[in-house]
Amino acid sequence: MSKRYLVWKHKITKGEKPEWLELSGVDFFRFFNSPESEGRYFILLDNDICPDADVLYLEATEEQFKDWLKEHDHHQYLKKYKPKKNAVSLDAPSEDDETFSLHDLVADLSVNVEAEVMGSVILGLLPIAINSLSELLHEAIMLKYFKYPDLSDRQIAELICIEEKAFVKRKERALKKLLDFFKK
Repeated sequence: MSKRYLVWKHKITKGEKPEWLELSGVDFFRFFNSPESEGRYFILLDNDICPDADVLYLEATEEQFKDWLKEHDHHQYLKKYKPKKNAVSLDAPSEDDETFSLHDLVADLSVNVEAEVMGSVILGLLPIAINSLSELLHEAIMLKYFKYPDLSDRQIAELICIEEKAFVKRKERALKKLLDFFKK
């Protein structure tokens, strides 16, 4: 891959039938940082698909530069935030066996999509539901399911110095209130 630096021989042409002058990298950057380049625009043309292709630094009009910059920024944004997943046609044959399509693979009826979506929604609302509980009920849920999930009700009751039966009642009332919250 080589880098080429092309500038207009005469600034006056403003991109109309320019005469090109090819500079070395050192000469281009010297020119680029000089007062002579003021008001001049340069675009970078490279090729992500073919890394062996030439890279061009090319003088352009202001309008061409703005168009290039918009496209360049868009490309950089997509490159940075592009999901790591690819779209695949369900009509494409399977890689392993060409006798069936991807439709056959994804037609798994054992997955309940509605339940998966509802579970996700409920998980998102759970902090709101828990925060709507009274202080005692909130504490019972937080202790049993978040802080000490491996302890028995009796052990948690001992930690907070109450009877096991009292803790179980608090926990059950809290669970009922949470259930009521999600039934609304």
